[in-house]
Parts: sequence; structure tokens; C-alpha cells
Amino acid sequence: MAWSGMAVLGICLVLGCSARQPPVDLYLDAVLLRELGQDESAVRQLKAVVAQDPDFALAYSELGKAYLVLNEFELAAGSFRKAAALDPWSFQDHMDLATAYQTLGRFREAAQAFARAGELDTENLAAQLGAAQCYLNAGRAMQALGHCESARQIDPESDEVLRLFARVYEEQKDYEQAARTYRELLESDPGRSEVALALALAHMKGGQYERARDVLLGVIQAQPDQPGAFRALGYCLLKLGEADRAIATYERAVASDAGDWEAYRGLGVACMVKAQRTADETWRAAALRHWRHSLAINPDQPRRDWLEKLIKEHALTTDPLRGLND
Repeated sequence: MAWSGMAVLGICLVLGCSARQPPVDLYLDAVLLRELGQDESAVRQLKAVVAQDPDFALAYSELGKAYLVLNEFELAAGSFRKAAALDPWSFQDHMDLATAYQTLGRFREAAQAFARAGELDTENLAAQLGAAQCYLNAGRAMQALGHCESARQIDPESDEVLRLFARVYEEQKDYEQAARTYRELLESDPGRSEVALALALAHMKGGQYERARDVLLGVIQAQPDQPGAFRALGYCLLKLGEADRAIATYERAVASDAGDWEAYRGLGVACMVKAQRTADETWRAAALRHWRHSLAINPDQPRRDWLEKLIKEHALTTDPLRGLND
């Protein structure tokens, strides 16, 4: 920082800044305070600026940034919103406003702000990705898809864009297209097990259990310590009528991760299927034991009522998978 800047800041800190100081000077002092990490003091200074000059867009921008540092996200959003209203052509104000909204979980408003930023800078990938992500989080897959397409025009090679495409397709229940997108991702790097697992899950959601099984076997061969892959494979094997292999696979999942409540629940289902086929009470007891353990790990799991009812009644269901894959 230049000596003159330090001198101005020192006078301001020691003597206090006069309320009659011009807004621009107050603003510059606030910027210096922020550079020194004095964000609370900068907020007070910037409030004085906008009190004197309510149309000072840069002051609102800086105020929003200070509020972000202080984790005052509602106040940050309000400041960026004011800055963007005063200067509607400011790309950065709309990006900052979008970020504040996104942090607050106000995804529809965040998406709109990202989209506006994308209109102001049509070559900015972050704006298009932000709009797509937030529209997806807001449950608006069609709008998200449009921004994915814009993002791909900016960077046709972006893996992040392809991942968003796949998520949008899954949201639209177009699992075949999602699977194609995951395969496209794997073409550039076949060793990415997390992408292969996502591909398998897309196949599962689309009812393509044999395809999913084959992909999962490849994942497990490459990375034998993937409890999520074992859990998913166990489910596929159950759907394919292979209860014994499903039991063995789920057992490997819980051996890898003793806290995997989903694997314990699936193991219970597999044991109940085995009990139905063999009329062996040992398997039924094992199923109930695994289900209770699943509930102990995660009492708030989805389909809890269904599972508790089954345990309480100690009854066999016509289809033990019913309710778990809806």
C-alpha cells in the first residue's frame, strides 16, 4: 500500500472520519480498511457512504463483499441487489448477487442472477454453469438444460458441463441419455470410478440391471474398496433374482463400511428373499436383525415407516423389494 494511502488510513483510524468527508473519500477509506481485513469497520464506513449518496453503486458492491466476508449473506444479497439495480450492466454485481443467493439456498433467484450475468458476458462459462446448477437445484430442469447447452458452446471439452448435462437428464428421468453422457465422460478418462458408478446408477434407474451389474463389476475390479459399488451391485443382483450373490455382495459392503445403513437394509431384503425361497426362519431372523441395525444407524432414513411396520409384524411381504425402489 502506498505511504499516502497508509497516512490517510492512519488519520481516519486515529481521529475518525468526518461525516462531512466526501463520499468518494469515505469509499476509498473503506476499500483500504477491507484490504487490511477490517471488514466490520469498512461496513460502518460504507454505510456512511450510501447514507450520503444513495446512488453510489460501487459502495453497495463493496458493502456486499464485506458482508460476505462477515457471513452476513442476507445483507450481502441486499447490497448486491441494490448495486445491480443502480448499475444493471455490471457483470460482477450480478455474479456476486447470484453467489449470495446461492449461499442462502435461494436457487431460483440465484439462477436468474447468473443468467443475467451470462447475458452481459456471453463467453463466461461460470455464469452459464451457475445458472444451470441453480435452475437444477430449483427443480427447473428445462431452464438448466438451456444453460448447459450455452455452456457447452463456450467450452465443448468441459467435463463439468457434461456432468451437469447428465444430472439434468436424470432429473428429467431420461436415464438412457444420462448414461450416454456418463459414457462420454469415461471416454476421456476410463479410470474415473465415480463416473462409472454414476453410469451404473443411471442404468439402474432406467431398469437396465444387467448393464448396471456389468459396469459395477468393472468398478469393483478396479477399486475393491468401494462400499457404494458393492451396495449398488447387491441391489442389481436382487433385481436379477440372484439372492445368494446379493447377500454375499451386501456383506462385503457392510464389511467395508460398518455405518452403511443402506447396505444393511439391502442385506435384510436379500435375507428375506432367501427366507421366502427356503422357508428357513434363520434367514427371516437375519433379515429382521439387519433391518433393526439399519434403523439404529439412521433412524430418519427414507421408507422408515415401511421398514418399522415390517419388523413389527414379523411378516413376509409378497414382494420384499416393494417400497424400496419407488
